[in-house]
Amino acid sequence: MRIFSSSLLSTAALLLACSTHFPTLVQSKAILGVDLGSLYMKVALVQRNSPLEIVTNLHSKRKTEQMVLFDQGSRFYGADASSLLARKPQLTPAAMSVMLGRDHEHPTVQVLSERHYPITPTFNETRSGVCLTVDGQDFTP
Repeated sequence: MRIFSSSLLSTAALLLACSTHFPTLVQSKAILGVDLGSLYMKVALVQRNSPLEIVTNLHSKRKTEQMVLFDQGSRFYGADASSLLARKPQLTPAAMSVMLGRDHEHPTVQVLSERHYPITPTFNETRSGVCLTVDGQDFTP
């Protein structure tokens, strides 16, 4: 069983290397690293004189679902959004990190749109990226 993902370890190693090479910059400061996967995210905390720590969420879990649910002006994140996903899939965009920096014609975005994504991505001219319309409102990941 893998305890840490390789990308999280490489991020933590980079943060640790930066903290040792630039000591005046990070003197007694903490560094937070975020590993954005396609479905989950993890957060690591590096502090001076402390081992690397994987931060837990409100539900005491090390990984958090990467989704948000928009419902009548309210927003639900992570496990809360996941628990409502079966009832309101049209209001719950997931895997938004896959769309970061890509337009609606990118092959990865097309696969999401064609296979299992309940919301059709469009292009936002102003922000030059993918736009999702959820419940009549536009959101750009």
